[in-house]
Amino acid sequence: MPSNSKKHLWIYLGLSFAISWAIWIPVALTREDYQSSPYLLAAALVGAFGPGLAAIIINYLNRDLDQITDFRQRIYDYKRLRPAWYLIILTLWPVLHGLAIGITTLLGQPVPESGFLAELLSQPNTIPLLVFLYLLQAGVEELGWRGYLQEKLGQNMEPAPSSLLVGLIHAFWHLPLFWMVGTNQIEMGFGIDSLIFIAFVISSSIFSAWCYYGNQRSIMAATLLHTTSNLSFDIFAYSPGTTKHLVFVLLAVLGAVLIIINFQIKARKTQPSRKLLPHNSVYI
Repeated sequence: MPSNSKKHLWIYLGLSFAISWAIWIPVALTREDYQSSPYLLAAALVGAFGPGLAAIIINYLNRDLDQITDFRQRIYDYKRLRPAWYLIILTLWPVLHGLAIGITTLLGQPVPESGFLAELLSQPNTIPLLVFLYLLQAGVEELGWRGYLQEKLGQNMEPAPSSLLVGLIHAFWHLPLFWMVGTNQIEMGFGIDSLIFIAFVISSSIFSAWCYYGNQRSIMAATLLHTTSNLSFDIFAYSPGTTKHLVFVLLAVLGAVLIIINFQIKARKTQPSRKLLPHNSVYI
């Protein structure tokens, strides 16, 4: 990787973490449930925008018109999405949650209750706004994780190691949330549940990279997959420490391993004829 590109990557990472942590740490220090105040809730949401805001800033500071045009096209060009992927995007995470619930039911565990789903059904008029907020958060995050970080790493690394690295960085980025009252992370603490969380974030990164490359480097595709992931977590009762959650993460890890194997097979087929990942590569 050219030294200039490495410099931009480090600047990007520093800016991403600085934006998010500069907002999240003060919220955590209040020791109040962030969901109890509209101001804290807004701050927590804006903090999640760090990776995307950093990507926008770095792209426009570079003033490379070709790079900016490519960045925009990867965001808005819906024609990059392959028809089969719409079904995958909409069903992948719900199916994994459904399988986890089915397996744990067979093991004698009760079906988890979803207060989130019950609230949605009681107030259906809030669904459009809620979906928009989930889409907004996922979209701004994906501008950074796939739109910038995965893209830059993928130009010099194979999809398997680059998606693993993005996952590790993404997991570490969540660190302040382990002290923010009201988050799932503070409920986990730093025991086995936090390790399960890291395993999930890395697996999710691999799924997102698969979606990103499978749709001609589409940030839109990765955003939609990220949105269904977040929504599915809440709809299917995200409960760290439960058997259902453990089974779900194990299924996600198994799926990620299969994708890594697929990445490696595709990479071997294209070697040694290329050094960098072609922009029209499809990994599916």
